[in-house]
Amino acid sequence: MERKERTILIAILANLILIVLRFYLADISGSLGLKANAWHSFTDVFVSSVVFLGLFIGRIGIKKHTTVLSRLENILALFVAAFIFYMGMEVLFEALENEGKELKYVPFTAAGAFLGVIINYFMARYKLYVGQQTNSQSLLADGYHSKMDMYCSIAVLIGLLGSLFSMSSLEKITAIIAMVFIFIAAYEIFTTNLKALISGENHVADTGTFHFQFAPHNKKVLAGIGAAFATAYFLSGVYIVKWDEQGIVRRFGAITQGNVPPGLHYRLPYPIEKVVLVKKDNIQNVQTGLNMLLTGDTNLVNVNIGIHYRVSDAIKYALNVNDLNSLITEVATASIRQVVGEKNIDYLLSVGKSEVEVTSKNLLQEALDRNNTGVQVVNLQLLEMTPPKEIVDSFQDLASARQDKATYINQAQAYRNAIIPEAKGNSYKMVKEAEAYKDEKIKTSQGDALLFVQKFEEYQNSKGVTEYRLYMETMDRVLPKVKKILLGGNIKMEGTELWLTNGAAVNPILNSGRQ
Repeated sequence: MERKERTILIAILANLILIVLRFYLADISGSLGLKANAWHSFTDVFVSSVVFLGLFIGRIGIKKHTTVLSRLENILALFVAAFIFYMGMEVLFEALENEGKELKYVPFTAAGAFLGVIINYFMARYKLYVGQQTNSQSLLADGYHSKMDMYCSIAVLIGLLGSLFSMSSLEKITAIIAMVFIFIAAYEIFTTNLKALISGENHVADTGTFHFQFAPHNKKVLAGIGAAFATAYFLSGVYIVKWDEQGIVRRFGAITQGNVPPGLHYRLPYPIEKVVLVKKDNIQNVQTGLNMLLTGDTNLVNVNIGIHYRVSDAIKYALNVNDLNSLITEVATASIRQVVGEKNIDYLLSVGKSEVEVTSKNLLQEALDRNNTGVQVVNLQLLEMTPPKEIVDSFQDLASARQDKATYINQAQAYRNAIIPEAKGNSYKMVKEAEAYKDEKIKTSQGDALLFVQKFEEYQNSKGVTEYRLYMETMDRVLPKVKKILLGGNIKMEGTELWLTNGAAVNPILNSGRQ
């Protein structure tokens, strides 16, 4: 492998690393400029691959199939150019739809973008040096192509640094600049290979010579670059309001349009005017994350809450809120900390969760209203409220003991609820029986006394009859209960013997002096 081929191969590997790095940084940060820059690096890979193929064919001296390979390469290049142009349009529309989007992990992303600039710089220098040493026009052209990628990367880096100072519109401008570079690269690849395909000439080794003309002393090229930057700056004023959004245009901070309807619109480029897109009435949610809070009885508890909210007043929101999720998270954490600090841990872990949610929601809404945020809290929910994991076993034992206590109390109450009514019933029954017995005895005694008095009065009036009647009544009561022996009236009692047995049958033998 010759030096030129080795140089191109190293450049391809470096660009592949840049593509992976930039797509990764764009994904974690949300930077459209980095995403466009990654696609521009993809064009570098394609151009370098074509140059490598041309050098390889030229070195091995394949003459027979050179024309066929060139045509296949030209056709493939046309498809690649169309694909690159399509991705550039995707990036453009994303930039127009994401007006003023806040980026994440900006310092880390900017450091990665700066590393990409360094790699581009050294790769451009390396290609230009080897191209000059080997007198390779295609390698020199590829070197200037990498240099343009470096300029594009610098523009993206400036946009990222602007985000650190609340100049989020710069990121949109740099994304459009990168998109312009993508269109230039796609146009270059498409026109070069289309001409080659029509003319039938071999352009394998010459692909990329358009960038060779981007020398520092080429005034037309510099003017073209300036026009591209001006176009990108002008296009940065175009924005799209989606159907569920409300646009608010601010000129030097003052609101000039408070209710921009959905559709495609234009405002003066940054820093003259800035548009804020608000998803009004859309329910959004955020979580505070797990926080260790101090309870009223000096215990620790882990708390994580979720908040659902919506923007009710877009103008208040645009004027007074910068980072809504951070604001909601901080105020909600302060509210839950205040509520938890007034309650003991037993109450919080058992029956107090509903009260904590309601009270925290009210405190959060009061704080948001006090600061004129234009945000309404729809719901606040405790996602987790648990003791620290170091003492969770002890709390589980305590919870089990509480359950046992509750079980015993419930059993005792059940026994109490059963035995007390039963005892009351028995007591009532005994009282009523005693009262009935009392009434019975009193009435019986009164009746007996009255009967005795009446008998006594009859006795005084007719003693014989009364005595006989009493005697007969007494016999009537007594005789049915005893065994009786009847003797004839002509039997004399003197000398008469009665033979009795203990059995039921009695056979009296009357001995009346028989010899």
